Amino acid sequence: MKNITEVRRAFAELPERVTAAQIAEATGRAHLQNWVKDPTFPGGEKDHGGRTVYRDRDEVFEWYAAQPFARPDRSGPRGLETKVLSVQPTQALLDTTELADLLDLTRRAVTKYTERYPASETKDPFPPADADGKRSWSQVRAWFLRKNDPMPKAVEGGALDWADVRVWLLKRADDGSEAVDGHVYLDELGLTVGQRDVVERARLARASDTSVPVEWLAEVLHLEEPGQAQWLARLLHLMDTGHDVLRPQAPATAQQSRRLGPTGLAREFDLKPETIKYYTRAYTPEKVTDPFPAKDDRRTRDVAEVRAWLIRNRKLRPADANESAADA
Repeated sequence: MKNITEVRRAFAELPERVTAAQIAEATGRAHLQNWVKDPTFPGGEKDHGGRTVYRDRDEVFEWYAAQPFARPDRSGPRGLETKVLSVQPTQALLDTTELADLLDLTRRAVTKYTERYPASETKDPFPPADADGKRSWSQVRAWFLRKNDPMPKAVEGGALDWADVRVWLLKRADDGSEAVDGHVYLDELGLTVGQRDVVERARLARASDTSVPVEWLAEVLHLEEPGQAQWLARLLHLMDTGHDVLRPQAPATAQQSRRLGPTGLAREFDLKPETIKYYTRAYTPEKVTDPFPAKDDRRTRDVAEVRAWLIRNRKLRPADANESAADA
């Protein structure tokens, strides 16, 4: 998004009737999906029976100028808390434009966070982007929430009280633990936003020389399967040493990595092999934004990634997924 002065200047150069693409370009957005769902957003008409919808330029700008995100003095992270808690992105990783659109910020505002909170100057830097310029949504979400909820200060004598730290660590642990309209959001590590919030707070506590037992952390996160505590320990070590954890080699759902072909996956989730094969054909990167997990050179797929995809796309209930995992 651009600032209001830039948008006003851009709209002045547009024709009286504008398309969604022209509005997006003038405002600096990637798309208008959230806006067109707003009943107050100006409606439009198709031209001569075509597919392109045209809207009145002045009505659109008047609507835009009245929105909170268009104010020159709009608030920073503190004012974003409600927005951060309410949005539900469909992707685990977002680029700068997608993140700005999701939170009604400008691209420059997102960039400023990286400049103001670099890893070289703070123990709690703004989440870094990966090689593709994308950031973990659950990590960004946790960061914004921490800005309004800092870690407890040390008591007299210089030691942090573990009881206070424990309460702080678990403050948002239940976020995302329940399905919303049958959809459970799992991030790039296979964690809910609540689990990731706890992990990120634990990282900050460890950076501040506060011990957070991995066994305790695994227990409160319900990572009780064999290998999960070791996975968590490795994840925290990567965080402690500043390594990229957006796409770790560790299992995506904090479980031991298992890969199966179509028949094995069908047996794993009590589905027909034809159903799995249909998903591989119907849900490809060319057709959908959330494609079925890719196969490797042995034509197998990661069981954890498939489980997360089935839950996200309402092909499998979370309870059924948990049962299949327990039986494995």
